[in-house]
Amino acid sequence: MIIQEVRTIDELLQFVNDLYQEHGIRLWYRGEGNASLTLIPSIQRSQKRLDVERYITNDFYTRARQIIDNPPAKHNYAGWVALMQHYGLPTRMLDWSLSPLIAVFFATETYRKLPETDGCVWVMTPGLLNEKEGFGNCIYPIDADTTQEMLLPAFKHAHHNPELVNRILACSSTANDLRMYSQYSNFTVHNSLERLEDICDENMLYKIIIPCERKKYFIDSLRVLGITESFVYPDLDHISADLREQYGI
Repeated sequence: MIIQEVRTIDELLQFVNDLYQEHGIRLWYRGEGNASLTLIPSIQRSQKRLDVERYITNDFYTRARQIIDNPPAKHNYAGWVALMQHYGLPTRMLDWSLSPLIAVFFATETYRKLPETDGCVWVMTPGLLNEKEGFGNCIYPIDADTTQEMLLPAFKHAHHNPELVNRILACSSTANDLRMYSQYSNFTVHNSLERLEDICDENMLYKIIIPCERKKYFIDSLRVLGITESFVYPDLDHISADLREQYGI
């Protein structure tokens, strides 16, 4: 796997552009405030989480249906897991973005909380991942039948299709959700406990390191480019956060 350190926005965009020219396809990006974290979904970060996954998903389904307008259909597992993912619950999915700048935001927004920790942006070729995993070189929508079957074990004990066990699938978001739309969201669905960096070859996955002392530079540069908290999280709380930052209050 190629690992590249960048210290400026220009260096980042040059590296990304070189990758785009090499592959000639759209790439996906994931920002991490801690560069030492591995590419596994949050539900896999402890055995306790894995043990209670089905309880979490079903409890969320029960409670959320009572308070949200137009909830996903009962058996729309992808819709429910995507909601859980974007509102902070551990799931078997990883978030990715079509935008390298959105990924940089997530890699550097924690510069106050993690001032001595390098951030990183992962770059992935999703079509090559799907081809390697036996799905063909195409990107499935998250509500495709295959994706729904892969998410079934998050809700029930049974798995209808044994060929989908121990697989990772890249899929595109189709949710009617402003936050997901603003973040250019896509996902990998993990029915495997393997790390992506262990199964991807050097043409499928890249890692861009953002040194800790440069995090504030990047977050300030993103603000100039219009990538602010309220752009990434389009709600009143984050509009207020932007205004507090802008006016120094």
